[in-house]
Amino acid sequence: MIHKLQFIIFKIFNTTLQVFPEKSRFKFAEFLGGLSYKLIKKRRIIALANLKLAFPEKTEQEREAIALESFKIMSKAFLSTLWFEEYLNEQGKVKIEGFEIFESAYKKNKGVIVTTLHMGNMEASLKVAEDYHVVTVAKKQRNPYMDDFITKAREKMNITLLKKDKQTSRQLMEHIERNEIIALFSDHRDKGASVDFFGETTVAPTGAVSLALKHNIPLVLSYNVMNKDNSCTVHVVEEIELVRTNSPKEDVVFNTQLLIYKMEKIISEHPEQWMWFHDRWSLYKKLTKIKK
Repeated sequence: MIHKLQFIIFKIFNTTLQVFPEKSRFKFAEFLGGLSYKLIKKRRIIALANLKLAFPEKTEQEREAIALESFKIMSKAFLSTLWFEEYLNEQGKVKIEGFEIFESAYKKNKGVIVTTLHMGNMEASLKVAEDYHVVTVAKKQRNPYMDDFITKAREKMNITLLKKDKQTSRQLMEHIERNEIIALFSDHRDKGASVDFFGETTVAPTGAVSLALKHNIPLVLSYNVMNKDNSCTVHVVEEIELVRTNSPKEDVVFNTQLLIYKMEKIISEHPEQWMWFHDRWSLYKKLTKIKK
């Protein structure tokens, strides 16, 4: 019952939001981001701790400014998914740099693994592959009504949204065999390989690299930057030349580290665009223990 009530409230909110012009919607999203930064203490602490780890040379004021801007950008990115189809189809809203890299990889007729980061208006990066069928993976929402809403919205744009569970690997294989495009986030903490990230040991998901190595699929790196006018730019960076030896397991670890270093460089160039409030290095428990 509570899930249904939540969904009804969400639908009322969504309907009301659509009445206003897009500029006002983004202003509201920016306000929500700033409010979240002030009120959600845990996420603010995580963001600032992550930034201190990544950029110890920056002043506290500089890190706070980056964190605040990151909250605002993430808020705008999340909220704009409510009018996602409209956003993607509006002329000039999503700019693409390096599309020829994606095209070159796709012409190899092996499918493409696109690996990306939680940056900018991240989901709008799907614009790169709007003329193709894209498969991506996400956690199932706790609210089944919300989960169904998101899934159906993505299906309208020729996107298959697989839910992360025990069947995910098998389901992905079916799409790989059809040489489709697989889009996966590779920057957040997840089960995988131990890597160095901003000078600190952590773990990184190996899914994109493992699939590319095992099935000899081109691996393309991309990221998204949200611009001041609320348009965004998708940067298709490169098709990564993977290193292959006689040790498949070591290859996965080596190439995952290679990918993480490339992502670290991108984040360093656009720090305000990344999702800093994710507990990437598991710092929150350490911080709360110290305080106790």
